[in-house]
Amino acid sequence: MRLIELIIMAMFDVVGYIIISKRLINHNKLNKLLCGICILVFSIIIGINGGYISAWRNFFIGGILICCINYLLYKIEIIEIIYVYILSTIIVISTQLLSIVLLEFLIGKVEYTFTYGMVSQIISLIIITFISEYIPIHLMFRFISKNNKVFKLLILNLLVLLVSILSYWYMDIDGILENIISMAVLSIGVILVNFVLLKNGLRNEFEEQQLQIYEKYLPVIDELINELRTRQHEFDNHIQALKMLTITSTDYESIISSMKSYINDLEISNDLRDLVKLDNKILAGFLYSKISNAKKLGIKFRIIIEDYQFKLDLMDYELIEIMGNLINNAFETKVEDNSVILILSKEKDMNVIELRNKHPYLKRESIDNIFSMGFSTKSHAGRGYGLYNIKEIVKKYNGKIEILNELYYGENHIVFRILFAIN
Repeated sequence: MRLIELIIMAMFDVVGYIIISKRLINHNKLNKLLCGICILVFSIIIGINGGYISAWRNFFIGGILICCINYLLYKIEIIEIIYVYILSTIIVISTQLLSIVLLEFLIGKVEYTFTYGMVSQIISLIIITFISEYIPIHLMFRFISKNNKVFKLLILNLLVLLVSILSYWYMDIDGILENIISMAVLSIGVILVNFVLLKNGLRNEFEEQQLQIYEKYLPVIDELINELRTRQHEFDNHIQALKMLTITSTDYESIISSMKSYINDLEISNDLRDLVKLDNKILAGFLYSKISNAKKLGIKFRIIIEDYQFKLDLMDYELIEIMGNLINNAFETKVEDNSVILILSKEKDMNVIELRNKHPYLKRESIDNIFSMGFSTKSHAGRGYGLYNIKEIVKKYNGKIEILNELYYGENHIVFRILFAIN
């Protein structure tokens, strides 16, 4: 092919990579000017390289350039850039092979020419756009970012398969075109086997996650019960002391002070009693651990339970992930004299998880982006994934998320409300 033809072909590849990577990381907005510059500049570089160096070298150089594009457009970490590139490569190569198979069916023998290449690239780009719009491929990146070993093994298998096909392509392009149907059938078979393994592996992993939650938080219930017993013993002593005060003391202020101290302790005890009343003992154990954590951090953490049955369709580990990310996010705001309130309630036909905490006023733009992957109101790198995971779980169960600023005792609070339909 001529140089200009190589550049045009490279431009299709770059555009395909950008479409796929944008969807993988669920990025909402792209800088259109920067995106256009990247497509033009990097397409020219890849096209020129294709005319002067071997195909394999150009493939690796092109990979480095695509990674540079991902960094410029999304500002994500290096390891995430690598994951996005690997997943994008698998999807792009798969769609290009599929486009060749479709051409083979439609027009017969396909040749390695610019015309056939353009038609193939257009078909591939249409498929990529469809995948980006209608298939939740961002879940693949989510599994990778959560260090899902089963999914990583699947991706490795697919990558080895496609790189092997690519090697065959570069060594004997005519041979691969003549046997494209056979190779497609073989590839589809391998991919299906991998997906069966993935399905079974994910089921085992979900069961393991559920078991880990049980092992971690069920023993905490024993601690909660022991503390209640200790508090009960203390209260018995308080009651005896109060009885004696009313008999022996004529100091009104001393009696009132002792009663106030008793009432404060009683309020704390009621919080613990509310946890014991919860039907979901895993949730009770988890919340008790957060109460203990709040004490260590010097944070006022109050739990209001209006619905002790509080049943959701979520798996326990998913509910704990939602609660944990919300509470941790509230604990880490680093505002002075932090105050956090968690409310579990029902509203008409909805179960509601509401969490409010002291927080500087959040602008509408920040609220709109708060659940985007990598977005964080904190300055630390690697933040912003907890709230994104909440959004994905809520979306999975057709829930609803509301976020608002609200004045509470004269101070601004950020309020998260997560609603699930009652079945």
